Amino acid sequence: MIPFASFCIIIILLLIPSSDSQSFSSRFLDSVLQDHAFRSIPRHRPKTGVIYDGNVPSNLTGVTISALRLRTGSLRRRGYNGYKEFIIPKGVVENPFAQRVILVYQNLGNWSDVYYPLPGFLYVSPVVGLLAYNAVNLTAKGLPELDLRSPEDPILIKFESLKVLRDGYSPVCVFFDLFGGVAFDKLVNGSVCKSVTQGHFGIVVEETSPAPETVPENPIAGAGGGGGGGRRRKNKGWWVGGSVAGGILLVALVVVLVLWVRWCRGAKRIEKMTVAAERGDPLAVAAVGRAEVPVAMGTRTKPVLESEYVT
Repeated sequence: MIPFASFCIIIILLLIPSSDSQSFSSRFLDSVLQDHAFRSIPRHRPKTGVIYDGNVPSNLTGVTISALRLRTGSLRRRGYNGYKEFIIPKGVVENPFAQRVILVYQNLGNWSDVYYPLPGFLYVSPVVGLLAYNAVNLTAKGLPELDLRSPEDPILIKFESLKVLRDGYSPVCVFFDLFGGVAFDKLVNGSVCKSVTQGHFGIVVEETSPAPETVPENPIAGAGGGGGGGRRRKNKGWWVGGSVAGGILLVALVVVLVLWVRWCRGAKRIEKMTVAAERGDPLAVAAVGRAEVPVAMGTRTKPVLESEYVT
């Protein structure tokens, strides 16, 4: 029998979606892309400072990856100018220390809003990532990332092309760290983002509808319900449907809980009655005709008539 508290916890976990599911999927993607990026580096005498483009699984078509192997001392003294969209300045440090690092580049392309969704915003650029790993083992899988930081000058991310924007939209930079955090920052020179650490970057605009154009009044069109009215009714229908579904689900949960409480109370009552019956003293049974009926035990004190007290 499942305890009542455990039953409630199970119901709540089934009803409430996990807030870390998306973060988990993006971190799993990082692990997969790290493995395939490492495969692009030759096992025999890999060259330092050369960009190796890798291949991704067939189910991730549209994503591009690269690997760049560098000595940490050289990276700290010189930086690296032009690793795809990234310009890495000098002074970059990693933690924990490694003799060589491999910088894995990611361009998620049309998978950007799948692995890094931003409700209320639209991407005008793909999400690109830069992650650092220890280069001691080129066949390693599932490696933890190094903590790559630039305390002096920021890392620059120059996006070459952006989607065409209509008037009234203001693009901003968005940054995703490795722990599920999201931050926004202003653009530099129209298409450049800045960061002091590694992660994933993109350019987005707020998803707001442009101001409607002024049109002459048309009673027939108004009565027929134009496209805007249809969209409003559709959105209202979705909202009403979601509210009804939520109400039904809540009522079902309450009914289940009430039935469970009643069942538990009935089970406890029967258990108490059983224990009381087991602890009670049985009555004597005597035969009366062909039936056996319980009878009371004889009294210990023999009754005395009042006449016996008279001398």
